[in-house]
Amino acid sequence: MNTTTYDNKYHYIKDLGTGGFGRVFLAKEDVSEIFFAIKELKDKDPLAQAGIIKEIKQVAAFRHDSIIGYITNFKQDGILYLVMEYCEKGNLYDGNKAKILNANQIIDYIKQVALAIAYAHEKDIIHHDIKPANILITENDKIKVADFGIANTGGGTRPYMCPESFDYEYNIVDDPRTDTYSLGVTLMEMLCGNNPFVGKTHDEIMLMHDSKNFPIRHLPQWQQNIILKAINKIPELRFQTMNDFAEALELRQVPVFLNREIIEAGEFAEKLERMILSKKWLRITKFVEEAILRYPDVVNILSVSGKFYLLQNKIPLAKKYYEKALRLNPRLEIQKELAEINISLKNYPIAISLISDHLHRHPSDYEAYNLLLQCYYDTNRYEAGIELGKVVLRGNSADPILSNNYYLCHIMQNIGNAVLPETILKARNNPFIDYNMGVCFEDENELSHNYEEKPTLKSKLLFADYRFYKLQQAPLFFLDTHSPGVYLDNYKNYILKFGRHNYNVNDIEVPGGSAVSRRHCLIINTKDDVWLYNLNSTGTYLNEQRIESKAQIIGMNTLRIHKTVYTITTDNKMLL
Repeated sequence: MNTTTYDNKYHYIKDLGTGGFGRVFLAKEDVSEIFFAIKELKDKDPLAQAGIIKEIKQVAAFRHDSIIGYITNFKQDGILYLVMEYCEKGNLYDGNKAKILNANQIIDYIKQVALAIAYAHEKDIIHHDIKPANILITENDKIKVADFGIANTGGGTRPYMCPESFDYEYNIVDDPRTDTYSLGVTLMEMLCGNNPFVGKTHDEIMLMHDSKNFPIRHLPQWQQNIILKAINKIPELRFQTMNDFAEALELRQVPVFLNREIIEAGEFAEKLERMILSKKWLRITKFVEEAILRYPDVVNILSVSGKFYLLQNKIPLAKKYYEKALRLNPRLEIQKELAEINISLKNYPIAISLISDHLHRHPSDYEAYNLLLQCYYDTNRYEAGIELGKVVLRGNSADPILSNNYYLCHIMQNIGNAVLPETILKARNNPFIDYNMGVCFEDENELSHNYEEKPTLKSKLLFADYRFYKLQQAPLFFLDTHSPGVYLDNYKNYILKFGRHNYNVNDIEVPGGSAVSRRHCLIINTKDDVWLYNLNSTGTYLNEQRIESKAQIIGMNTLRIHKTVYTITTDNKMLL
């Protein structure tokens, strides 16, 4: 057999290139005397050959001037060959290496590629391997996009692959913005002479993205803008379609898409932030629900909604909206908020990692230190909590929240031996410390806890949230439903204790014998911020929902302990 003849009609001329798949060579067909490029698959594995056949099927249906045309295929000696159009001027990689292309040619070529890939996307085909070597140039300077062999697979060539390609939880197979990124890297390489991601680890590439440290500063500003838009590590901030990419190249600028709805969403989010500061919880709820319905994919709306629900301890909703906001903008700084969510879910290692990341950027955030202290306290790492408290309180000794929680770590570290706050703290006059000291110094005949079995001492102590840093007195009104029209009292205590009848440590004694815990639950009562805490009791119900840890009291509420039901409000007019 003539070794330079293939399929008895294609005469070998010369090699055009090689790759992991094998080689591409130039051949002339006997009868027509037309030149063709033939791709030879090195691997004889039927599965590998099936992948190449898939490429034929993917592109065979295309009818686009800028997408390579496939003529036929054949097998010879067990090797699969693909016959396709021949592009006389080679590929962009070779042209760029030879420095025969100018900036205007490059821009025109990339625009042609963008329009060709836009056509493929309309056919639900995502290329996944756009790079200079796969962009061919014809004799009349037209572009032909080749190598659709891994289309819709999520594969690619590492230095051209988008950051989310390395996130196993992100589905890139169906996301056309992966091609946008690859074409952006190709444009950068063509204009700058090299691909800065070659030889870099994923972490190094991400660092370059975070610092925007790309070798493009010598380029005209409009070219820099287009590259930065195309290769943004956040898919939602790239060109959303290849047609948008092509339009930017045509106009030589990144169009500013003025969207009145986005402006309105930003104004709405600012309004919600101000409302949250006012603590008008019932009114805010309606506005948050409206905002989510109107702007379901706006990051600042999602972020402020997450904040609102986190402040109400509605963890599933807070988690839902923060995570969606983070998917839309991975650079969103919500590590502290996510840490608080993970503390509620008892994911302490994750919470500590998030807090550490936050404190690295915001080292004077005492609320974050309090969250870290809570992680140590909840996981019984009292020594670590004490060490943290010593350091933080050294610069903020009057902090009432950190002082209380530091005191709690000492109590638990010395369990069984009551610790006076004066021995470790410079100042007291703190309702949280007063409460916790009262638990520690209970009369032996009125102990609400045990040291070796449940209910434990820790279950009756109160770790203070930083939201209570500034306490403002506010009246709290109760109605005993067993005696309609009769007020129990107008309470102004910051901490209101409920427990079994005949136990004098409580502010409100609840009938029911052993069905009611000795120290059953408590209410933290501050202006516009009232909370119910269950203390590992026999059962505390707010509006007939059992409370496991804590819940916010907003508006008119019913509190049930055993068979006793109270109506609670901060406004006595609501009881009339």
